[in-house]
Amino acid sequence: MINDTIPFYDLYQEAFISEEPAAAHVENIAHRSLGLDWEIESHRHNRLSQIVVVLGNSWTAELDGHMLQLDGNWLVLIPAGVVHSFHFAPDTRGFVLSINNDLISANSSPNSLTGIDKLTWQPQAIEFKDDKQINHFCNYINMLKYELNTEQLAQGIAVNQLVQLILLTVARQQNHQAMIVGRTSRESRTLFKFRELIEQHYTEQFAVNVYAQHLHVSVSTLNRLCQHLLKNSPKAIIHQRTIIEAKRRLIYTQQSIEEISTYLGFNDPAYFSRFFKQLVGLTAGRFREQVNSQ
Repeated sequence: MINDTIPFYDLYQEAFISEEPAAAHVENIAHRSLGLDWEIESHRHNRLSQIVVVLGNSWTAELDGHMLQLDGNWLVLIPAGVVHSFHFAPDTRGFVLSINNDLISANSSPNSLTGIDKLTWQPQAIEFKDDKQINHFCNYINMLKYELNTEQLAQGIAVNQLVQLILLTVARQQNHQAMIVGRTSRESRTLFKFRELIEQHYTEQFAVNVYAQHLHVSVSTLNRLCQHLLKNSPKAIIHQRTIIEAKRRLIYTQQSIEEISTYLGFNDPAYFSRFFKQLVGLTAGRFREQVNSQ
């Protein structure tokens, strides 16, 4: 049972308005935010992932409890299921692109030959520093908005092609940002793949050596990359993902601690309780009570 304080929406304040969400949806930030004092409260989407873009303004984005203070030209990736909220400055320029996960999956397959499989869908902020790239990206968005609001021949094909261009641009920006912070393309791919594997297998309690085998690197190499670029050990990064999911379920569901423990791959609820307390500083039960009291 989902806690009503953090609702699921198709689009913000439009709770499951249709049997199936549209393939994509584009709207200006002001469309919803203007009437809400530029404040979008915590919520999440069940079947939609989003790209939020702000141009030339300061704003705050919160993704699963992580606060981002952004200024300039930024986009934020929000996978389905991630709890998020925003505070925009008045008259903020930008837009929100919502994409059906089925469309993302179709375009992200390694067999799609689009290159979009290189895009890593994880909560993150990406900065635009190239004015030409910003202009191209905005043109793609405006063209997509036009296609979605007109009935034209082969509209579905046009929408799909434009979504591909948009996602490819985001993938390029991800790669560009990785290079700016000093990562080699090989190291970048390894760490992106590591995070993807964690997302796929965090409920299976894989050890670090299992992830290293999947990545075709040694444990020492994976440890070096994580320490150098992410300032943390592979084990800690794996545990962080487990704790994030545990906190989500403690806050947003009525599942028992034993049920959460089983879902996350722990054979012994007592061990899960010790694991949670060691990383969070208080027991899972106390954490839930503390959040509920607030």
